[in-house]
Amino acid sequence: MKKTAKTAFALVLTFAAALMLMSSVFGADAATPETWQVSVGKETAATSLDSMFPKVVYVHEGDKVVFTNGAIGTPHTVTFLAGQSPLTPQDPTHAIPSAPSGGSWDGKALLNSGILGPKQSYEVTFTASGAYSYYCVLHPMMTGTVVVLPQGQPIPSKVEQAAAAKAQENDLLVQESMLQGPREAQYAINKDGSLTYKVDLGSQNSTFSHNRMSPETVIVSEGDSVSWTNLSPYEPHWVTFNKPADLNMLTEKGEFNPKLMPPSGGKEFNGTGFTNSGILLNAQSYNLKFTKAGTYTYECYLHSGSLMKATVIVVPKGAIKLVVNGKAVANSAGAQWNNEDLNVEVGSFTKSLGGKFAFDKKTNKYTITVNGKSAITTGYTLKGTVYVSAEKIVRGLGGTYTWNGATQSLTVTVGAQTAAASSSHTH
Repeated sequence: MKKTAKTAFALVLTFAAALMLMSSVFGADAATPETWQVSVGKETAATSLDSMFPKVVYVHEGDKVVFTNGAIGTPHTVTFLAGQSPLTPQDPTHAIPSAPSGGSWDGKALLNSGILGPKQSYEVTFTASGAYSYYCVLHPMMTGTVVVLPQGQPIPSKVEQAAAAKAQENDLLVQESMLQGPREAQYAINKDGSLTYKVDLGSQNSTFSHNRMSPETVIVSEGDSVSWTNLSPYEPHWVTFNKPADLNMLTEKGEFNPKLMPPSGGKEFNGTGFTNSGILLNAQSYNLKFTKAGTYTYECYLHSGSLMKATVIVVPKGAIKLVVNGKAVANSAGAQWNNEDLNVEVGSFTKSLGGKFAFDKKTNKYTITVNGKSAITTGYTLKGTVYVSAEKIVRGLGGTYTWNGATQSLTVTVGAQTAAASSSHTH
C-alpha cells in the first residue's frame, strides 16, 4: 500500500510539473509578437483585384502587420485616417510616408505609407487594442480593417486567415471571369450613314478593375468612328495610338507625364502620327474617326503591365466585314456577294475557322475540315482568288451565322456548342 501511495504521489508530481511546463511554454508563445501578412491588392494578367487580402486581419497587441502591394503594375497606399479628413490624390502628402516603415502605432494619429509600388511593403506594429479601418488613397473604395486584441484573447489562426483571404480572392476571380470572352461590338448609326462603334474601358465593379478594352477588336469601315468610355469608378484610362518610344507614362518622380494628360492628334486618324485621348476618368468618353483602311493597335499605357491593348481593323468603305468565332478577320475585305450568296476566300476563311481545306480535281469541289467535321462545296476563281459560299461551309460544319445589313458584317460561329443554326439575309 505504501509503495502504491508513493507511486501515485510521484505520478501527481510528474503531472503537475508537466502542466507547469506546458503553461510556461504556452504563456511564452502568447507573449511572443507575431508577424501577419496583408496583400494590398492583387493582379492577374487582365485584372487588378482592388481589395485587401484578407479584408479583415486579426492580431494581438505588439504584433506586426506587413502590408505588401500585390499588384503587377498598379500603385497603392495604406492609409489609416484615425478620425482625420481623408487624403486625396490631389494632396501632395498622399505620396509621402507619414512615418517610416517598421514603426509602432497606437491608433491616435494619421498613418500613411505613401505610394507603394508593386511588391513594396510597409510594416506597422500595433500597440493598442481597437478596430482600425484603412484604405488606399488612389482607390478609395479599396478598404480593410486591422482588429487588435489584448494578448491572450483568441483570434483566428494564420491558416484560417490565409484561407479567408484565398476565398475572397477566388470569389473576385469568379466575378471577373464573367467579363471575359468575346463581345459583339455595339454601334450607333450617324446622320451621314456612318457608324460609331462603342468600346468599354475597364469595368463598373468597385472591387476589381478589369483592365481590358471590351471588345478588344472592332472592325469598321473607312469613315466610321469608335467611341471609348471609361466604366471604371476609380481607374483612369488612356487610348493611345503610335506613342513615341521615348514618351513614358510616368516621369522620373513617379508622376503622370504632363505630355500624356491632354488629347493629341485631332479627331480623325489615318494610321499615322501620335494620337492620344488624354486622361479619361469615370464615364468620360473619347471619339475618333478612321479615314484609311488598315489594322491599328492601341493601348492604355498606364496598364501596359496588364496588357491593356486592343485593335481597330478598318476595311474599305462598302467592303464586307467578317467575324469568326468572336474574332474579326483582318483580310475579310475580299468577301463578296454572288447571286444573293456571300462568298469568301477559301484559304483565309478556313484559316480563321482553325481548319484545313483540300481541292479534288475530279469532282472540282473543296472540302473544308474543322475539328473533325467536314463541309464540301464548289467554288469559283476570280482574279486568281478562289471563293466559296460562306453559308454552305458554315451549315455543313454545323455552325451558326448571322448577316447584319447595317454594319455589312457576317458573324460566324463554328466548332462551339450552338443551339441552332440561324440566318437573317437582308442583302
